[in-house]
Amino acid sequence: MVLGSATAFGTLAIFAKLGYASGLGTEQTLAFRFLLAAIGMVAVAMVVGQNPLRLRRNQLVTLFTLGAIVYTGQSLTYFIALRSLPASLVVLIAYIYPSLVVVAGWLFLRRAVSVWHWVALAGSFAGVAMLVGGARFELSWALVLAIASPTIYTGYILIGERVMSSVPAVAASAVIMSGAGLAFCLLAALNHELAFPRNVSGWAVAVGIALFPTMVAISLFLAGLPRVGAARAALLSTWEPVVTVLLAVVILGDRLSIVQVIGGVLVLLSVIVVQAAHLWRPGLPNAMK
Repeated sequence: MVLGSATAFGTLAIFAKLGYASGLGTEQTLAFRFLLAAIGMVAVAMVVGQNPLRLRRNQLVTLFTLGAIVYTGQSLTYFIALRSLPASLVVLIAYIYPSLVVVAGWLFLRRAVSVWHWVALAGSFAGVAMLVGGARFELSWALVLAIASPTIYTGYILIGERVMSSVPAVAASAVIMSGAGLAFCLLAALNHELAFPRNVSGWAVAVGIALFPTMVAISLFLAGLPRVGAARAALLSTWEPVVTVLLAVVILGDRLSIVQVIGGVLVLLSVIVVQAAHLWRPGLPNAMK
């Protein structure tokens, strides 16, 4: 189930690129993704007996705000970066977030950091430097946003970790998705993008991005998490960027230089080291994933 979840999550950047090619706007794509996903997750929550409306008011407000602000900010920066950068590059940069969680936990929560964690941190940042350096482009807003995305996601992980300790996972996911869905509908309306897709390919992407890298991916992850445990689930989730890179090469024609391949391997190895260290619990619905 967790491997299936990682595979589904790995299609997110590909759907985004296909959506742009079919004429969908950024906010329009994300509005469809989260609005349809919110409807689906609310239905799943009701089926499994986790009615979101039964949560306490402060829990509802916190989760809704987490989705409407933090989750929305992370998704928006990620998708804007995808407009001009290769999908394989963006997803590999995004995967520095486990190392950023280590740093944030050490700085703000006073968590212990071992020598191996520092090694993973150095490897992660060295990998990103090689990914960026091997791309042969100048510093741009797209690159800044690609790096901002995992930074925001780090805050999402740390804030959500506290909230999720006292609420049912599926109900929480439904509320967070609803917050993000409403936020993106408002953003799409402000940018005059709140409209139905204009062609069949646009509809296929809109439905596909809500179904596979959102509803299916999150549902499979939540179902598989108690069966394999957080540590194994975290390790299995590193399959996601591999799926994205492979699909980007096959479907989108992305190509990485030798330097970038080495950098990507460094990032993934660093993720494995951090995930194996039990430093974070992947029980939250994913935006990057």
